[in-house]
Amino acid sequence: MELSENQIPEFRSDGYLPEGLYVATEAEVSFRFGGTGRRRRLVLRVRRWIELAREVEAKRMLIDGSFITAKSEPDDVDAVVWLPLDFESQVATGSEGATELEQMLLTRRPEELFAAEDETDWQEWIKFFSRTREADGRRKGLVEVAL
Repeated sequence: MELSENQIPEFRSDGYLPEGLYVATEAEVSFRFGGTGRRRRLVLRVRRWIELAREVEAKRMLIDGSFITAKSEPDDVDAVVWLPLDFESQVATGSEGATELEQMLLTRRPEELFAAEDETDWQEWIKFFSRTREADGRRKGLVEVAL
């Protein structure tokens, strides 16, 4: 999937982003997707994930789920964090951010956060999340947070 440095586009008529991977800042994600009460609560979750990703020096972070659709009350926000090569050693040495992130990933709480350990994992997650759950499996856009 091609990376776009352009701002996040308007939703298509079906409520999804046009196909593509759109890079956005934390502020752009918060402003664009954090409108309603439910969305504001999800933004707080996303902001914590971004904070942890930055703390461990993650390579990349992807945001998906109904959070990046036109739904006024999204069900969830999905995210994939591409862990750095030294993530396990960060956990072993007691890094608070790495330990917290590892606990989220291991316990699946919140259940919407996933990890990629290498380029192959990352590309598989993009492939998985770039299709809707609709019967036709149409392609849709994703948002990458600039870390």
